Amino acid sequence: MHQQMLAGPFEVPLSTDRLAILRTLLEEQRAFRIDQLTQLNRPGLTGPLSTTDPEILQSLVAGGRAALHEVQAALWRMDDGTYGRCVECADAIPPERLEILPQTARCLACQRQSEG
Repeated sequence: MHQQMLAGPFEVPLSTDRLAILRTLLEEQRAFRIDQLTQLNRPGLTGPLSTTDPEILQSLVAGGRAALHEVQAALWRMDDGTYGRCVECADAIPPERLEILPQTARCLACQRQSEG
């Protein structure tokens, strides 16, 4: 079975099966975000995403686009073999973190540093 090895002091292999599950989650998130953005861009939208406030609509669209970008970037990292490694320090991102946030690009330490 092919395994992707991750850099860092605690190398954790991501099995082909685990990668397939994470890819499926990311593809589902991508489809959701595309559908969300499509609904937000429809004139006369009614339902849970409807709003007449242009600032709220702009915020919803910006958030949806940012989330879609994160998901797509994670899929690209899977394709180029860098998925599961922090984009900042190249250390392994724990599989548990990837299962919770499959689109995450940073280990927890680098994420905290980027937010601080």
